[in-house]
Amino acid sequence: MKKNIVVIGAGLAGTLICNELVKECHVTLLEVGGKNVIGYPKINFIQKRFANVKTFCVGGGGTTNLWHNGLIPILPQDVISNDFKEVLAEAESFHDKAAANLFWLDNPYSTEYEKVISETNLLAEKIGVFSDGVDCLLYPKKFSKLDVATAVNAHYSVSDIVFSSVDKKITSVSYYIGKKRYSVDADVVIISAGALGSPLLVKKVMSAINCSAVNVGTGLADHPLGFIGKVKVKKSFNRVMKQFSARDQGNYECRTAIRVKSQCGKYTGCAFLRPALTMENNLPIYKFKSLLGASSGADRIKNMFSWKLFHPDILAEIYSHLFRINIPGRIYNILFLFEQKRGKSYVTYDGSGLKVDWRITEDELKIYKRMIQKLNNMLAGIADEVNPKTDITEDWLWSAAHHSGTISLGKKEDDLVDKDLKLNACDNVFVCDGSVIQEHSYANTGLTIGSLAMRLAERVCR
Repeated sequence: MKKNIVVIGAGLAGTLICNELVKECHVTLLEVGGKNVIGYPKINFIQKRFANVKTFCVGGGGTTNLWHNGLIPILPQDVISNDFKEVLAEAESFHDKAAANLFWLDNPYSTEYEKVISETNLLAEKIGVFSDGVDCLLYPKKFSKLDVATAVNAHYSVSDIVFSSVDKKITSVSYYIGKKRYSVDADVVIISAGALGSPLLVKKVMSAINCSAVNVGTGLADHPLGFIGKVKVKKSFNRVMKQFSARDQGNYECRTAIRVKSQCGKYTGCAFLRPALTMENNLPIYKFKSLLGASSGADRIKNMFSWKLFHPDILAEIYSHLFRINIPGRIYNILFLFEQKRGKSYVTYDGSGLKVDWRITEDELKIYKRMIQKLNNMLAGIADEVNPKTDITEDWLWSAAHHSGTISLGKKEDDLVDKDLKLNACDNVFVCDGSVIQEHSYANTGLTIGSLAMRLAERVCR
């Protein structure tokens, strides 16, 4: 007899799980957004905003609609938590399957990634200054929004989800579409509403089984990122650095990440070098570049009427993206991605909607400043000029839209999910999305979320 699976959330994880499980199970998908419509929920930011552009949405595809499909693993050696390190190590065997479902068209992803890493290490040896090593972000050239398989019983514009339970097991899920109430029986429930959406649903499950949910939603982490300066590379190194900036690999493009470890060794960030035409270190221009790149449709057209569009560095960025050609010259923007650990930032809900308390602490800023100085020292050995902002404020940093960490994982008494991503307090509810990523160094979270989804689908089928 086939299992009845209820998946909540049509983002990257939810869609992949549905498409995998529907081969062997009856799968019902519930999504609060409309089908193929992107909606932006109102967010009350208690402290720092994520960015000038919206980095969280609902709808068919969830936040995946905003994803640029960069594939890179979270390296277990950069992770402190032994429990999450073990989960990542197990998920590695699902990288190829996840990448194939995320529009990877080349050789198996892991094979290609190892090949590119070897090639990049040879380039790095020629430069000889990157003491913490390098990594590679691979972009498939052709990708689109993930689609849910037609065999999935998918429902959109859902509201008022309620869980019914017997003992420590959810037996059915009720919901509304418009004013009509529906209910579906559940052998297994999988919550995949994202780091901002899943905590509310987990709280509802905990309430249904009469368990405390005190720490649900705490630990919100993201990648603070920003353009922090420029570097003018010496002529003798520029040919190699052009390949570092971007390499065309046929079906995909490779961008090299310069790894930077913190002095204490607990934080791992990285820098990407992007072609530029001037050595001007201008925060408003950097913010406009981010705004232009992350916006779309009418918002992008509106932004194109700004005088900032004609700044040489913005024109260089547009030219590089449109034609996938590195512009001539020896000047590069330095885009730095910093790591955050799970801390006091949180997401919560009240009658008025979603509240997000995202902050960059003073201690984190001190760590980031030292990491920038370390990168500056590396680049100084190969540059005619380098001018990073080593005394940054949080104004220089915004969200990379890799929202993570709001559901704790581990063996401690107050941890919410175990290493199988099952709620410790409930026998048949799992959580799989960015919320269960406990540490993410500098990596785009897409490949990890996809691999965790494939891993969970296999376990549920077993």
